[in-house]
Amino acid sequence: MNNDYEDSEEYKKMLEITKKQEKLYENVRQVYTEISPETLARFNEINKRLNQWKNSISNLPGFQKMTEVLKNYEKEVRENENLSETEFEEKYKKQISLSKKLGRNGWVITQYTNPAGIEQWKKLLDEGEAGIQVLFDGDDFPILVNIEEELRKKYVTGAAQKYFSKGMEAFEINDYMSSAMYLLGLLDYRMSQLVEFPDRYMKNKEKYSDVGFANQKTGDFNQFTQNKRYISKKIFFLEMYPSLIEYLNRVFYDEPYPFVKGIEPPYLNRNWLMHGRMTREIERYECIQVLNALSVIEFMFGKDESDN
Repeated sequence: MNNDYEDSEEYKKMLEITKKQEKLYENVRQVYTEISPETLARFNEINKRLNQWKNSISNLPGFQKMTEVLKNYEKEVRENENLSETEFEEKYKKQISLSKKLGRNGWVITQYTNPAGIEQWKKLLDEGEAGIQVLFDGDDFPILVNIEEELRKKYVTGAAQKYFSKGMEAFEINDYMSSAMYLLGLLDYRMSQLVEFPDRYMKNKEKYSDVGFANQKTGDFNQFTQNKRYISKKIFFLEMYPSLIEYLNRVFYDEPYPFVKGIEPPYLNRNWLMHGRMTREIERYECIQVLNALSVIEFMFGKDESDN
């Protein structure tokens, strides 16, 4: 899953060729006993050439690489299928640590990227928090367009539609402070609707932490395990949950920048924004971060149908 080769055109073409060859070979083999001696001789010649071709394909580096990837994946599934949630997270704590780092710096890992691309996120983050914006807003990456289209289909009535529309109207005219106000309000509202928090009156410090998400995470983990959805389990628990929780904690909890200290956070924080304490200009990428978080929570927790 973490191998670039699986996403390459070479891999996809090789897999397609192999499947077609196997199907052809099987079809020919099925009629083996039903043909005339003359056709049988011809079949033997074709069969010989097919075997030669199959052997040549099997010896290609690409095919060998594909086989290696599949074997490694099967081995990984067998080793992890009986691990508890705690054991699973302990085994992959290094990968979880990277995801948390991305979340602490404003970026939730999205369903629109692939695991191999996370290393690119890490490199861009080393250049500064705003660097990852290019993966969403650049000419070669339509992620932001996809997110906007997806959320417009989701938020069609009620408060969600109103706040999203107003937020995007402000975003389009570069009024990022107004946009952030609407979008953060919507994020807060949707989180309260979608996530099963242990206590609806929890303080934000606990609410947006592993403690607050404990019920939701355990339910997802058990469901993925029961349904043998190993890839979904890895994406949710090694990438999405760690980065999302860290981002939400940063956005909705004002430590280490409480009002009493008078030191404004260098990132978007709902308390500072909504209580009229922010003095710096909010930038475009910060609104993209909120839109991305909205997209991820709808993907993880939302229903298929549109929600208010």
